[in-house]
Amino acid sequence: MTIEEFYGAVGGNYAAVKELFLTDERIKKYVLKFQKEGSYQKLLEAVASGDATASFEAAHAFKGVAGNIGLTKLYNAAAALTEQLRSSGEQADSALVAELSACYDEVQARIREL
Repeated sequence: MTIEEFYGAVGGNYAAVKELFLTDERIKKYVLKFQKEGSYQKLLEAVASGDATASFEAAHAFKGVAGNIGLTKLYNAAAALTEQLRSSGEQADSALVAELSACYDEVQARIREL
């Protein structure tokens, strides 16, 4: 699978990332780093703890990571959770967490195909 095919498969914005990183090799380097990046795990831990503030901060950080490498579908799922946590001050909505997790799992599976 090429990096452009990867972005198509995961609902990402290849054109924007290509403009930023210039080469497919650089894009792939950062996508592969995402595979081991720890903000998703921190988000899950914060949600499991029931701490709304920590969950918001972790969701916001994860949203930034996904956005920085053009993972648009994953970014949108993280943004929805971030906004729910920002506006409610309550625990994370389980449906939003499940949606984000499904998107994350898809990205991870596709990374393994690179």
